Amino acid sequence: MYIIKVILRSWLLLWVACCSIVRESILIDLMIKCCLINQLYHYLLTCCSTMEANNGILVHMETDSETNPSVSIFYPQVIGELTPFQGQQFETLEEVYDFYNQYAREAGFSVRSYSSKKSKDGEVIRKEYVCNKEGSWSTETSSVVKRRRGVGRESCKARLIVVKSKYGGYVVTIFEEAHTHPMTTPRRRHLLKSHRRISGVDQLVAQQLISVNVSTHQQYDILATQAGGIENVGFTQQDMYNSNRDRRMKIKGHDGEMLFDHFMNEQEKNPGFIFKVETDIEHKITRCFWADAISRQSYKFYGDAVIFDTTYNTNRYCMIFAPIMGVNNHGQTIIFSGAFLSDETTDSFIWLFREFLRAMPGDAPKIIITDQDPAMTKAISEALPNTFHRYCS
Repeated sequence: MYIIKVILRSWLLLWVACCSIVRESILIDLMIKCCLINQLYHYLLTCCSTMEANNGILVHMETDSETNPSVSIFYPQVIGELTPFQGQQFETLEEVYDFYNQYAREAGFSVRSYSSKKSKDGEVIRKEYVCNKEGSWSTETSSVVKRRRGVGRESCKARLIVVKSKYGGYVVTIFEEAHTHPMTTPRRRHLLKSHRRISGVDQLVAQQLISVNVSTHQQYDILATQAGGIENVGFTQQDMYNSNRDRRMKIKGHDGEMLFDHFMNEQEKNPGFIFKVETDIEHKITRCFWADAISRQSYKFYGDAVIFDTTYNTNRYCMIFAPIMGVNNHGQTIIFSGAFLSDETTDSFIWLFREFLRAMPGDAPKIIITDQDPAMTKAISEALPNTFHRYCS
């Protein structure tokens, strides 16, 4: 395009030079020709700007008087090594999708699985992948008010079709390269649906951040900082919200079993770990107590005075967290045991104190400090009769 610009500008300079040596009739003829050249020059400049706006994608204009009077056809400019071709062979359908998806990422569009055909044995013998903008939206009107969405389908005909080879694997039989829409710029390709994927490493980091109560949007900010920007993360913040939702749905109904399995694993690692879990008739956890070996050893030295308090509805299960704590010789708070209770009744507190005495080495504490809860006071007088009970101010 730069050469064309230079040639056209040279013609214009030549016309100016001729103005002083030619007759008036010839000058008029040259003026008419130069006007046409000037129009051609501006048209080529428009084409150049169109190509630059589409990230180097070559644009061809075609006309179809029956269907669409003016249809723009876009051909992606991708290196040959990444471009599919007829007769190309693959071992599995996963390889086909990965290769076509990689080609789509370099070109600037997203792909999806469209159709497949299976044999009598259930084996896929034909598979078709299309551009994500294949098809068109329905024009039927509905009385239901729906959320406005952007135009996602533009009747794109780009596709890749493979069939099962008699020698094994799959062979490309049809490859349509032309698109009816501009390609996505490199700065926005990470937003395309088929190229967004949360890796196993990112999922592991997200789970670790969830365990320390880091919110989802903060998790995404941390991953974006590590990757050097949101364009390098590989997925969107909404993808992370969806992933965390799917994870919660996966463990829903099995979290009690997971907690029990965790306690069993801890006990296998260290026999000094003690726990007790009680459930109701629906197999839901109602009471849970645990104490590890270090906490039990600490009680042996600093268990003469303990502090007991409960927190209310601070978790999604609406269970009460009841830790029993103390203070070491450095004035630091230490935890002797922990428990989850479904209610704050006298029976629950009696069960907790008896499990505490059973797990801890030595005698009962000499003094216990609590708040002025009547159920707690009654439980201490019954489960810890020789312990002084004091209220915290």
